[in-house]
Amino acid sequence: MRKTTKKKIAPVIITAGVLLYMVPLIGISLLAMGGLAGEGESGVTLILLTYAVLGGAVAIGIVKALLQRLDEIDSGEEEEASQY
Repeated sequence: MRKTTKKKIAPVIITAGVLLYMVPLIGISLLAMGGLAGEGESGVTLILLTYAVLGGAVAIGIVKALLQRLDEIDSGEEEEASQY
């Protein structure tokens, strides 16, 4: 196992854990709020749509941060910073 492979395990596990917690939480919240939306209440529908878009953006941001972290590990930036 390469030295960088061990360093990649923790970020992947943390990201998976956060996503496994956050995505169902957003889904359950949307279902609960969806029950409040009656026929013709476009205000609640707009809130639901906004909540879904923001939750999706957070999930995408978490995955993007993971990919950036993995690139940093591959490029060796971590070892360079430890010299100072």
